[in-house]
Amino acid sequence: MAESKYPAGLYFVVRTPSRIKDKQDRKGIGSHAKRAQGKRRRPAEIRSWIDSSRELGRPQITRPPDTPSLVSRPSPTRFGGDFSGLELPHGIEPYMIQDLTKVIALSKFGVYPYEICLHVHPTERGWFPYMIHDSCCLHSMMFSVRAFLDGNPSGPTGPLASFHFDQTLQLLQARLNEFDQTAAIADSTIITIVNLATAAMVMEDHGTAANHIKGLLKIVSLRGGLRMLNAHSNMPVKVCRIDLEYALRCGDRPLLFRERMDWGCFIADRGLIRCRHEPYDAEVHTFTKASLDVALLNAWNDLHAFSCFSNLAYQTTRKLSPDLYNEMMMSILYRLSHLAFQDDPLQETVRTALLVFASTLFLTQQVMDRPHSRLFESYNNALARLRKSTEIALPPPVELWLAVLLHTTSSKNGVAADGELIWLDKAILRANITSWSQAQEMLRSIMLVDFVHADLAKEAIQRNDLVVSLSASET
Repeated sequence: MAESKYPAGLYFVVRTPSRIKDKQDRKGIGSHAKRAQGKRRRPAEIRSWIDSSRELGRPQITRPPDTPSLVSRPSPTRFGGDFSGLELPHGIEPYMIQDLTKVIALSKFGVYPYEICLHVHPTERGWFPYMIHDSCCLHSMMFSVRAFLDGNPSGPTGPLASFHFDQTLQLLQARLNEFDQTAAIADSTIITIVNLATAAMVMEDHGTAANHIKGLLKIVSLRGGLRMLNAHSNMPVKVCRIDLEYALRCGDRPLLFRERMDWGCFIADRGLIRCRHEPYDAEVHTFTKASLDVALLNAWNDLHAFSCFSNLAYQTTRKLSPDLYNEMMMSILYRLSHLAFQDDPLQETVRTALLVFASTLFLTQQVMDRPHSRLFESYNNALARLRKSTEIALPPPVELWLAVLLHTTSSKNGVAADGELIWLDKAILRANITSWSQAQEMLRSIMLVDFVHADLAKEAIQRNDLVVSLSASET
């Protein structure tokens, strides 16, 4: 067999009028092209966690907006408000709708953090169409907003909130009693019940919230399940959010996905991001692979990947679609909520820690931000049992992360006890932390979203006298 005239490495094929490509030239070019094509990995498609037949949007790259037209046309003068020509039910004025849309806008940006998501869902995918075209849904929205603005958890609501609540119940009951169930299982009815359940949780009436959610899931069942809901209008996400929110606030399992669930990784193995956290990677990977249940390990890996991607999205123009963000939320929180390791203090501590961490990313809204006190209590109790066990040795990065997470959540749920602070100091000394930048890299090797957790974590680390003195000496 003849030897190739093209040695391994970089070479050029030159074509001039005096030199035409021969057969071996063409063969070399084809081989080079095939090798290059093999190195370009086609990104794996990402499908919905709750409906594998639906493909999701991948991370997007922002582009500068189109250049505006040089010719500007003056807008005609408007009379009245945006909704002054709208026919509204008794007891609701146009100015109330204007105020309501502002609250919805604030809530929308609280659900989809702009640091991670490129854009939020357009109007037709949110609450607005149901609110405008359905009196029952509109009254429920007005009740939710008034109950929040009255600011009296577990107490009586004001007269305006009570009026909207009575109107909502009358219209809803009449709809459910109709022989034709078309309106009873409509999207607007689902939205109405979600509003009532949300308001009940804001007022800390968990019994009423549970009844609303059970009724909601009966309607979803009559519709044929989550997969049959209108994904374009975000209906499955709205139902799952209220189910998860209630479960985490009450310390119970969610009602959905109790029988069947995909326990595998959802995003960690999709090539969304490749991260390295040397020199801590090897120690952390060895510990998690040897110590954690497979389903728990998959949830850990997904949250780690989401954490790293969030930091990348914050620093660059690479963003997630709201669809993918929601699917990450549902897949991670449902798996963690349905797992339980009561006889294994390490597994249960890691599970509740991941739930606490995930709740700070997916279930914290700017408008109605209330601490998940029950969840924090579960984490605190699990951690106390783990610390009493002398047989379990944690790697320094894991121990530091657990201690810092406890301290940062304590700041939102109450003042940390002296024992917790002592354990944090021991974790800092054992990890040989001498500066915040070193601690930040170690925490990122587990998971840390800078724009969410960095300030509180830095405060926890620099509270230690040794870190403060050594950091000061460096500067």
